[in-house]
Amino acid sequence: MKRKGTKTSIEKALDLIEALKENDNLGVTELSNILGLNKNNVFRLLATLEVKGLIEQDQETGHYKLGMKFLYLEHSYIKNLKFLKKARGVTRELRNEIGETVYLSILHEDYVIYLHAEESKKPVMVSSRIAKRFKAEDTASGKVILRGRKEKGFLVEYDFEKSEPEVSELATVIRDESGHPVAAISIVAPSYRLGHEKLEFFKVKLIKAAKKITERLSTAAA
Repeated sequence: MKRKGTKTSIEKALDLIEALKENDNLGVTELSNILGLNKNNVFRLLATLEVKGLIEQDQETGHYKLGMKFLYLEHSYIKNLKFLKKARGVTRELRNEIGETVYLSILHEDYVIYLHAEESKKPVMVSSRIAKRFKAEDTASGKVILRGRKEKGFLVEYDFEKSEPEVSELATVIRDESGHPVAAISIVAPSYRLGHEKLEFFKVKLIKAAKKITERLSTAAA
């Protein structure tokens, strides 16, 4: 029987993974201090996770980092997101219509994560946000999903160079059949192409795309 206040091996392993996610390339001593476990316990956890491909050891330093298996797990998770399957065609249509990069993103805790992009074909582009985490409050996508949890409709948020210098983002929500905001769809471009004077044009196109994806999700659930 588990004693009150003690952690199971699974909980300890998850704590170890979290530690490596926040601080890549840690040694056994560092992990022992962070987790509050003795080194023998940490060695056993590391050995098990390494066999499963969830962590890897750097042969030069002897330190540990997250393994390639997490890329496979991440790909499987993204591939099976229902809204993503319904949205891809619409994001491509929007990109072709406006000529700028279109993103799909979700909220995870206090962060927004960009999962899918239809890249602009213009010669001047911004750095890709795919798989990157941004503070939700620093991005139009994050702010619009947070607002969408409290307010109805296809809200719009605009980020003018807050998350990245000389880069702007315009975002609205994608809702499921119950009206819950499941994701954001956004346009990200250099600020001189997505400035205040052009917002109304992009806003109309963006909301139209969000409504189309939302309708597809509602139809699929019917």
